[in-house]
Amino acid sequence: MYRLWIERLWRFMLALIVIAFALWVWPTRFRYDHIFDDGNTYPVRIDRFSGDSDMLVPDEGWVPVEGDSKGNPNDNQTTGHRAPRS
Repeated sequence: MYRLWIERLWRFMLALIVIAFALWVWPTRFRYDHIFDDGNTYPVRIDRFSGDSDMLVPDEGWVPVEGDSKGNPNDNQTTGHRAPRS
């Protein structure tokens, strides 16, 4: 009887850990990327829920990225490529 109780407790704890991971770790609110501007690379965070983007600017913090992706497809769009090294 005691062994069955311990086994059920372990299964409950494992399920609790999996659920906690699924809620707080895996679906993070922001997706991180980068953007090129005037030869500089800046980190960008994209809100997965609203689609809003913020750029990390030195001495200013997270600043909203302005631009309409419908007008110019290359304007303020992030890429998965690294910046060329000079």
